[in-house]
Amino acid sequence: MKESRVAKYFLVALLLVFLYLAVLTVMPVIKSIILALVLSFAFYPFYKLINRYVKSKGFSAAIMIILIILLIIIPGALIVNSLIKQTYSTYTLVQNFDFSSLNRFVPDFLSETVDANIYIEDVIFKVRNFIINYTPDLIGSIAEIMLGLFIMFFVMFYAFRDGDKWVSEIGKKLPMKREYTSKLLSNTEKVTGGVLYGYVLTAVIQGFLGGLIFFILGISNPIFWGFVMAILAAIPFLGTPIIWVPASLIELFTGHYVKGIILLIFGFFILINIDNIIRPKLIGSRAKVHPAIILIGVIGGLGVFGFTGIILGPLILTLLIVIVKFFALEFEH
Repeated sequence: MKESRVAKYFLVALLLVFLYLAVLTVMPVIKSIILALVLSFAFYPFYKLINRYVKSKGFSAAIMIILIILLIIIPGALIVNSLIKQTYSTYTLVQNFDFSSLNRFVPDFLSETVDANIYIEDVIFKVRNFIINYTPDLIGSIAEIMLGLFIMFFVMFYAFRDGDKWVSEIGKKLPMKREYTSKLLSNTEKVTGGVLYGYVLTAVIQGFLGGLIFFILGISNPIFWGFVMAILAAIPFLGTPIIWVPASLIELFTGHYVKGIILLIFGFFILINIDNIIRPKLIGSRAKVHPAIILIGVIGGLGVFGFTGIILGPLILTLLIVIVKFFALEFEH
């Protein structure tokens, strides 16, 4: 009896040691693994569509990986390269711009305390530092990029091919009643979809359209401004008006009336309404996520995971809430 108890303690200790070593082993590539699982979930409906016509799961997964490389990774690398250039260009442009034409619109009682030049330059400086601080996380060395992408695509391939089996096995291994297990997995899928489609995809659409209208109107550095608008759109209580309202006013104050009016109309009738029209359709039957969770997740995620934390932060918090709710329900019964 005593030997049996000692054996159990030994196995538990051995398990904890190797679990600790496993965590140390995985930590350097944990972001690539998590990102792979998130992207696999986001693109899983497209994988199922391909698999409907291409019966081989492995071949369907390979096609999906190739499409992601061609449609997302390569264009994304080009955009990041342009973004870095336009970040410096925007800051230089603001430093050299004469804001005296704007200061004359400031009321006299504020003229001593408000200086458009100082204010706007300070904002651009902070945005520039944000991008400079977090783009190394996106770029890194060539070796880090290649290793990260290899691991990400490797995990994605098997997540596409064997995702159904993984979910089924996890469901069987969870120490919960079967009805709670199925609800837990279902709710996990819903909140993940709510974050990815309701906030991330909506923010990308707003940033793309914002950058596009800047490009069409000939406003400098549209990729930079589109990127900033996408980030702001993902953060509750902020949004794209922080960029396009001042931009349209600057165009009006500097005599570019047509540009300013078009930008205001586009912002009020298109960009703002994306939240009201497109977001509910993208979320659909998926779970809505509280804005406070998104806000805390984005800010905290940036600090912990770097740039990818914009996606991972809110996702981790929402999944934690779902898991805590169901485990509390399980222990109550």
